[in-house]
Amino acid sequence: MTGTIYGIALILIGLIYLWKPTMFRRGLWMKTSTAIRMFSEENYTRYMRVLGLIFIAAGIGLVIYGAI
Repeated sequence: MTGTIYGIALILIGLIYLWKPTMFRRGLWMKTSTAIRMFSEENYTRYMRVLGLIFIAAGIGLVIYGAI
């Protein structure tokens, strides 16, 4: 049961990363995130989208594992 809940949470976070990949690119995160400081805007957007896809895949895996 908890695997399903965590899986759904990961899927939702992944969808947010796909929908708004530059959402964390302002404010306090600019000073703390290594990815934001090291990547250009285009590469950071690509990085966040790939991270979103990884979160979605992991979430689907947890949902399937929780169903078994």
